[in-house]
Amino acid sequence: MIKKIEVGDLRPGMYVHDLNRDWSEHPFLRNRFKLASAQDVEKIADLGLRYVYIDTDKGDDLAPSGDSNQFTPAQTSEIHRSAAIEPIVAAVPIAEELRQARHVYHEAHSIVRDMLQDCRLGKQVALEQARPVVTAITESIFRNPDALVSLLRLKRADQYTFQHSVAVGTLLISFCRALNIERAEIELAGMGGLLHDIGKMRIPQELLNKAGKLTSAEFEIVKGHVEAGRGLLENTFGISPISISVAAEHHERYDGSGYPLGLIGEQISRFGQMAAIVDVYDALTSNRVYHNGTEPTAVLKTLLEGGGSHFNTRLVHQFIRTVGIYPVGTLVKLESDELAVVVEQHREDLLHPKVRTIFDARQRRFIKPRDYDLAKPSCNRRILSFEMPGRWRIEPTAYLRQ
Repeated sequence: MIKKIEVGDLRPGMYVHDLNRDWSEHPFLRNRFKLASAQDVEKIADLGLRYVYIDTDKGDDLAPSGDSNQFTPAQTSEIHRSAAIEPIVAAVPIAEELRQARHVYHEAHSIVRDMLQDCRLGKQVALEQARPVVTAITESIFRNPDALVSLLRLKRADQYTFQHSVAVGTLLISFCRALNIERAEIELAGMGGLLHDIGKMRIPQELLNKAGKLTSAEFEIVKGHVEAGRGLLENTFGISPISISVAAEHHERYDGSGYPLGLIGEQISRFGQMAAIVDVYDALTSNRVYHNGTEPTAVLKTLLEGGGSHFNTRLVHQFIRTVGIYPVGTLVKLESDELAVVVEQHREDLLHPKVRTIFDARQRRFIKPRDYDLAKPSCNRRILSFEMPGRWRIEPTAYLRQ
């Protein structure tokens, strides 16, 4: 059966029947093919397409509603087994940290936007402006690792490059913190995250914001942002090699299929491997000019399927344990037809977080918030699916402050 689906719903294992583009206008060898990896999905997303046609007789179909992106107990067991992470106890509750985190996020976005725009005008990279931003993000993550991260999906499509830079820096800092990396190196990695796409300031803006499909020639130009960024940073006084490696290697892939150098395995630095995971996660969960963001749980499954090929499997597992299968601040639907916001993770039981019910989806009305710990045997609530907040006009982070 031929089916039209959004690009954000593509998964490895699906058979692409039609990209609705000439063979010369995409990077694949054939017009019809099976998606073999997470990177194939990335390539289609990068083309700027909103929809494609799949053949469900030759490949996987969309999963039924309510079952679409659930992790199996076997998968979570493997994640726990291979990704030993010491649980981090938040210094302050998320409700207390959210106000400060919101200030940090908006200040970081403003400063990063000004920095990158200055670079577009030919000015030098202003590290002295970025350092206080990195420190503020790091301090917020150390106080509570979930507060600032929960705000990262609040992006505007027309501000994507700047907000994505803040998100990658923040997620990389949180990832490093979870792995108990030294504070000084955490901040250097965070700096690399903030500046990882600085080379895009040397790419024509009309290509970065193009709503339609990029031609193969245009895509090659956009790929040049990595080398351009490396050049900018290598000529920046006081920049750390760690920061440069994040910017230079975030499009490399573990199996050598990435760019610009095609590095393989441990030829890619640890921070470069981590940055690749973080960059894909934020890119695929974000709304952009040419496609809507995909739910976090689905993207995490895509990363998991790319483990061992495009990404270091152990690092993928560790990243999933860092953000959670149901990240704090996401909206979920329960079997009871209630909508709930994830308010806390159980790091040792990723399938059963603490949630706060806020809305009756059957009667389409808000309800008095109530907290449930899904990990308790006595709890009669279970997650059915992830929900896109925009569909319900709900801002989940507003319910984290209660």
